[in-house]
Amino acid sequence: MILENGNVLIVDDDAEVRKLMSDVLGDEGYEVRAASDEQEALMQIKKCPPDVLFLDLWIGDDESAGVKILEKTKKINSDIPIVIISGHGSIDAAVRIIRSGAFDFIEKPFVIERLLVTCRSAIEMRRLKQENNLLRNNRLCSDIFSIGTSIFANSIASQLEKIASSNSRVFLESPLGMEADVMAYSIHKKSNRRDKFFVSMNCFCYDSDEFFQDFFGSEDSYGNLEKADGGTIFLDEIDKISPDFQRKLLSFLLEGKVRLGTRSIYSDARVICSATAENMKNALERKEFSTELFYRLKISEIIIPEIRRRREDVAALVNYYLARSDQFFGMPTKKITENALAILQSYDWPGNMLQIKNVVENSLISASDSTDIYISEIFLPSELISSTSDKFDSLNIAKFITMPLKEAKDKFESDYLSAQVERFSGNISQTANFIGMERSALHRKMKALNVHVRKNCSAKGSR
Repeated sequence: MILENGNVLIVDDDAEVRKLMSDVLGDEGYEVRAASDEQEALMQIKKCPPDVLFLDLWIGDDESAGVKILEKTKKINSDIPIVIISGHGSIDAAVRIIRSGAFDFIEKPFVIERLLVTCRSAIEMRRLKQENNLLRNNRLCSDIFSIGTSIFANSIASQLEKIASSNSRVFLESPLGMEADVMAYSIHKKSNRRDKFFVSMNCFCYDSDEFFQDFFGSEDSYGNLEKADGGTIFLDEIDKISPDFQRKLLSFLLEGKVRLGTRSIYSDARVICSATAENMKNALERKEFSTELFYRLKISEIIIPEIRRRREDVAALVNYYLARSDQFFGMPTKKITENALAILQSYDWPGNMLQIKNVVENSLISASDSTDIYISEIFLPSELISSTSDKFDSLNIAKFITMPLKEAKDKFESDYLSAQVERFSGNISQTANFIGMERSALHRKMKALNVHVRKNCSAKGSR
């Protein structure tokens, strides 16, 4: 069984070195395997790729044996971090190999703390690389924010391109549930930092001391800031960080380095952060967040509007997830009926993008026993049906019974047009197209019936 700390492979022809390293690393909770020659090493690597490989350069009589194993390991699995272990006579060679792709080197005889720190850092780097590969392969990262016809959806792709190329710090004003980390990764992926690490941290999920150490590290361990050197570090819910952390972060932004005891931390990491508009406004007003730090972080800004402010995108987003339901949810693809879609478009979506994704998945599960290719309203979550019922109740025929025909007709048309205009976020062209009227005729009808576009219906763009 592989222990939680990870598994380590030691390749060295010296039995005493193998035992010493195995004992030290085993005591720290690592699963340790060892090999004394190339054949055994490659067999172990193919059988179970290690999280870190410690490799001696000079094995037996062959001073280049370690180089051969390194090259073959890279062909088998290029993600394995390789730490060169080297005696005095081969340090120059070890440095040359590191420049060609090895993770680090440790000089014999070992300093135990140096061995442990290097092992932890190598495994953490492997974990980050695996996470970045998963993000890179996730199609959601590339196009989800451009889905739809709103001002925001039509403009965000060009915005991301411009901001990505600028290399500036970015503040994302993002409602909860809008997957700001996905947008931050999209910026990273489009930038010239794409081949370096993207590290994401949620400031709300940490104890303040733990967060400080994970971000900056300590005198004897690397933090995420150094791991993201040359890449990008994303801080979600930035308004939750402590005053001490704010001071250190501001110092880093001003000087490009931070002092921790006897060690100075340098990093060329690009900082992207996010918070809701309300939370950040409150933190600034209560002086819980440094105004100077806020403006240092807000060199570039993207405002992500809530879904309820761009209802015209709901249908496209729902259909996007449905069309890729096998990819996202591992379930067969289905379509959605017009009635069910009308309910979804009328809902306010307090959980935003994440809630849309969850509702689509929930509806697919509910409809999984149905042979019908369509998802109807009976398969939608009950809370959506109840929350939108009031909007449809305004069209109930019972209230028109006591009215004269013309008054009832005008009242029905007014309520009907108000509901449809709100459904399409105030987009008159889309409303006219759906109800089968010319745009100019719809304008005249709305004016005659005194139907207005509510301000909170109109799409709010980003700047």
